[in-house]
Amino acid sequence: MTNYLPSREVRDTNTSAVYAIYCILRRQPWKAMAITTWDHMRRFLHLALVAASLATSFAVLLPTVAEARSYQVLTSDVPFKFQVGDRTFQPGTYEFIVAAPGVVAMRDSHDRVVATINTRPKTTGGPATATKLVFNTHSKTAQLIQIWAAKGEPGMDVVGEERAARPVQSTVPVNALQPGFEFLMQRPATPGLKH
Repeated sequence: MTNYLPSREVRDTNTSAVYAIYCILRRQPWKAMAITTWDHMRRFLHLALVAASLATSFAVLLPTVAEARSYQVLTSDVPFKFQVGDRTFQPGTYEFIVAAPGVVAMRDSHDRVVATINTRPKTTGGPATATKLVFNTHSKTAQLIQIWAAKGEPGMDVVGEERAARPVQSTVPVNALQPGFEFLMQRPATPGLKH
C-alpha cells in the first residue's frame, strides 16, 4: 500500500464512515424508540383492559335491565271453541300478553305461544272497568273480537293473526330425503367386473 499522506500515518479510506457508524450505534437509538413504543403499548393495553371490563359489566347488567320490563297479562279460561283469524282454538286456559303496541301474544296452558294477534286501540267507549275478552257468537264458532287487558285503559280490537308466527307444517316426512349409506356398499353386478 502506498501512503500518500504527508503525516506518514497509515489510514484506511473508510475510517471516518466506520467511526461515525460506531458513534451512532454506541448511543443505541433503538433503545429510546423501544421505550417510547412500550409506553404507548402499555397505555393501549390499559385502555383495552378497562374497555373490556366495562363491556363485560354492561353485558352482565343488561339482561337484568331487560328482564325488569313488565307486561300486561290477561289470563282467561275459555269454556268453548273460538277463532282468531282463520285458526280455531280448543277450550282451555289462555294467557293474552300485550307484547308491544298492536301485538298480543296468546299462550296456552303449556306456556307455548300459540298465536300472535294484531290489534288496534279501541277508540269508542271509555276505559275498561274490568279485564275481559269479547267474542262474536253470531257464527257457528265464536270469534275473538276485543281484548280488554287492563283496568282503566281502553280495549283493543282484534284485527287478525300474524301469519309469520304460525308453525310451518312439513308435508314431507323428516327422513324421506336423507338416503342411508348402504348405496355406497352395493355395486350392481355388470359383465366384466368382479367383486
